Amino acid sequence: MTGPEHWHEADLLTGDSDPCSYGCPHTGCEHEMATLARAQVHATLALAAAVAAGTAHRISPADRHEWLKATDPEYAAEQASGVTR
Repeated sequence: MTGPEHWHEADLLTGDSDPCSYGCPHTGCEHEMATLARAQVHATLALAAAVAAGTAHRISPADRHEWLKATDPEYAAEQASGVTR
């Protein structure tokens, strides 16, 4: 997985979906905590990839494009529809 893919996965895990796929009646159940732990791992790996890629001045245009698609929903929608900035 690339950094942007890890970011996207962490975002999916912490999004509006039900934090517990088992339907536990209380918050903070072991399933919800496991999901949050998985999201944290993906976020940490995304951060490590971003640091390794360098600063915005050193990152390649292709990598910058992938990061923008992963972190900016409007940019991703524009790219999917073929609109350019």
